[in-house]
Amino acid sequence: RHERPKLFCAIYTHNPARDFTRLAALSYGWKCDGFLAFSTVTIPSLGMVGILHRGEEAYKNMVQKTRSIWSYVATHYLDQFDYFHIGGDDMHVIVENMRSLLLEHESEPIDAREEGQIFGQLASKGSQALFFRGGAGYTIDRIGLKKLHEYMPECATKVHKPAEDNIISMCSRKVGLVLGDNRDSCTGQQRSHSMHPGVLSFARGLSTSELDEQLKFWGLLSHPLEKTVKVGMKIGFESASNHSVTFHQLRYHSWFARHHALLYRACPANTILGKFANRTDDLITEGGA
Repeated sequence: RHERPKLFCAIYTHNPARDFTRLAALSYGWKCDGFLAFSTVTIPSLGMVGILHRGEEAYKNMVQKTRSIWSYVATHYLDQFDYFHIGGDDMHVIVENMRSLLLEHESEPIDAREEGQIFGQLASKGSQALFFRGGAGYTIDRIGLKKLHEYMPECATKVHKPAEDNIISMCSRKVGLVLGDNRDSCTGQQRSHSMHPGVLSFARGLSTSELDEQLKFWGLLSHPLEKTVKVGMKIGFESASNHSVTFHQLRYHSWFARHHALLYRACPANTILGKFANRTDDLITEGGA
């Protein structure tokens, strides 16, 4: 048994976004035990693999691309890693916090671990069953990926839609995987964020209907440990757990780089962001991730 679980990180992308692949590799990808970007071309120096799939290369066909990605990963890497995380090329992973989360899942009851687990940010749309949001990523353990891979010939083989997160969640339920809740077990706060920090802080960029949907859904979620307590959706510093693992929608190179620099206090000390990031008052130390 490894001293710590081995983590494989994957992103889905395409060749025009190769700069995001480079950002991902240089910021967090190298901290994972394995990293690949599944694209339309193969560029070994960037960790990019051209992946073939049914149908056209388009956002509206993400279901088929993701099916091929998981099949590729299971075929080549299943026995080399313990957990497998996938998300978009505009996702940033805080690997240190992810490793802590994986250790928590290692302590789950044996029955849950023997059945296989998938976990991430739970979501719901209308009457649909719960699913994991794909942009912020979701994680599957080795047993879970093996089951999913064996079922893949029957998993949405003719579905050509963008909602890969919904479809993979559905197929995971069909093979009996445990759908895990990766919220902070102490505070109930989210640890995977499908929205960028600006939305989390100010609800900026959300339509009224989107915000209402989020508020309604999160308002129904009970605290992970205290089931009689409703956590609800938080805005501002309370929106993110101190142990957050992923952020999504970092759609510009500058956003991605600044986000990483702020998290790791890497901004030059003589810049505005550097001065802010190096503060040690309560605004920073109690402000979440």
